[in-house]
Amino acid sequence: MKKLKDVFFDNYIIFCVYAFIGWIYEVSWYLIVKHEFINRGVLFGPFLPIYGFGILILLFLLRKFMSKRHNISNVWYSFISLFTITTFIVTTIIEYITPKIYRVDYFLQRYGILLLLINIIVIGVVNFIVKNSKNKRLKNIDVTIIMAFLLIWIITTLIEYVSHYVIDTYFHKMLWDYSYDFLNINKRVNWDASRNFAIGGTFLLYTVQPLLDKFLNKCRNDSKFIIVLVLGIPMLIDFILNVILK
Repeated sequence: MKKLKDVFFDNYIIFCVYAFIGWIYEVSWYLIVKHEFINRGVLFGPFLPIYGFGILILLFLLRKFMSKRHNISNVWYSFISLFTITTFIVTTIIEYITPKIYRVDYFLQRYGILLLLINIIVIGVVNFIVKNSKNKRLKNIDVTIIMAFLLIWIITTLIEYVSHYVIDTYFHKMLWDYSYDFLNINKRVNWDASRNFAIGGTFLLYTVQPLLDKFLNKCRNDSKFIIVLVLGIPMLIDFILNVILK
């Protein structure tokens, strides 16, 4: 079992890595879409703490869940995974057909029954096929990644909503405004951002995190300590300057 110091070192390095990845993602988005460089976030340096904290929360909540196998033959797992895929596809299609649906309640009034019917049909057909099939490979299809995708979607949306509220309320900064975006909730979260965070979070946890875990397991404690100092001191100075100046 790891000591408390080792756990802190590992989590702080993970936090910094993803805070930097988040900064790269948001700056790149503005460069591509708006053709201008904007230093995103409340810090001066290339870090967005919300991404670091977000990944740590995801790892804390989902690491054990993702390590287990969840087969489609289980009716509950099948329902969750098929509902996630079907809702994702249908809602994305509706977005490109009618992109000016800003409010969730209006969307549900107009397309809720259609979305429900499509889900019932898909879930019913797939479960019938799986139940009556003699193909063991079909019954053993692992849907863990799809269920993790849904959980990441929900968790990251909550994190973004709470972060927006806190920054808006206590720092008096509107870092993002989704007022005129598809399916936004109180301008704090919207469909596109939540979907992108779910896709990105799933990709990072299944590809980048295993590599980072392998690196941290091989890295000596004194090396981790140096890395923490190199990353931690500039970030601490940055935070202090922000508190003083802003």
